[in-house]
Amino acid sequence: MSETRLESRPEDRATGESAVEHFVLREDLRRVSVPIDQFGSWRWHQISFALCVILPVLIASLYYGLIAADKYAVEFRFSIRSASDLVAEQSIVSTLMRRGGQNDIGRLPYMAADYLRSRNLVRELDADGSLRAMFSRREADWLSRFDASTSDDALWRYWQSMISVTVDRVSGLVLVRVLGFTPDDALAIARAVEKATERMVDSVAARARKDALAMAEDDMQRAGARYATALTGLRDVRNKEGTVDPQQTIDLAAARLLGVVKEKLSLERQRDANLRIMASNSPQQKILSDQIAALNAQILAQTEALTSPKGEAKTAARTIAQFEQQELERRFSERLLEVAQAAYEKAREESERQHIYIALFVPPEKPDVAEYPRRARSVAFVGICAFGLWAVAMLLIAGIRDRRHID
Repeated sequence: MSETRLESRPEDRATGESAVEHFVLREDLRRVSVPIDQFGSWRWHQISFALCVILPVLIASLYYGLIAADKYAVEFRFSIRSASDLVAEQSIVSTLMRRGGQNDIGRLPYMAADYLRSRNLVRELDADGSLRAMFSRREADWLSRFDASTSDDALWRYWQSMISVTVDRVSGLVLVRVLGFTPDDALAIARAVEKATERMVDSVAARARKDALAMAEDDMQRAGARYATALTGLRDVRNKEGTVDPQQTIDLAAARLLGVVKEKLSLERQRDANLRIMASNSPQQKILSDQIAALNAQILAQTEALTSPKGEAKTAARTIAQFEQQELERRFSERLLEVAQAAYEKAREESERQHIYIALFVPPEKPDVAEYPRRARSVAFVGICAFGLWAVAMLLIAGIRDRRHID
């Protein structure tokens, strides 16, 4: 029994190995040899290339060569200047007027550029329907022509493709280019855009001048009210102290005090001289001593009237301090009122003349040759884009096919 088993084991192993080899062979035969890119035949490449590349190029050539209408471009350039740029020297009043915003023209070129692309400009240009009529002429082809029956928003979106605005960040120069289907239309649109821009800049400048004038008027009114308050305070001090000019009153009091002191010194010298010839208790000496005592009392009273250590005492020093404070306020408010009045007059003068204006250094001119469309460049662009998309599509298809066979 054991021998039979031992003899049968090699046969079983041989049978198993042959079965594995037969299975592997069947699996190898079952695999079909296919190309890496089954869609990459020359016929498929030719058909896809013709549909994706040659056909768009032919359509673009047909459109730009036979159908696309000519577009004429009119260009003009301008800068926004201020009249103060022409003045070599400016007064202090002009410097104060700058806070009104009249000399701040750095943002005006960008404001003008935004206005040229805005709906407000389109509505202004198309107030009488002329803009729609120019863009819907029969000279335009069916693809470029504007439908005059559409809304204002559609006209505004169409306007974005017919105008180009560029602002130089360094110099602030503005370049405007408008398109039209005829030379006359392009020139008329450019001139209308120029006039509308000038009106916009004038309105902004007028608003700035109006604000500056109103601000100057408010400053003048506040300065006048302050000056009136200072005069009232000075009058109250004079009424309270009972004097028109405290300084003059003090000068008179000081002169009287000096006279009393001189008289006292004279009596003291006379008393000292009499002591040589008469006794100190003589009647004449007693009279002199009483007079000297009376003068001392008078000097003390006049001195306390001028200055006193008591804080609540009414003295000339306190009066002169109050008067000087009110006089200083009066002088300051008077000077402030003079400056405010000068600023108001300056603002009124500037409000009566054009302060900010457009300097047009490249005026619009009628074109002779159509600049758009650029037919050869447009056809080449379509061909490059179509070939690029076709190549990317072919690479994606080949990658997907290879991924399936690897899995």
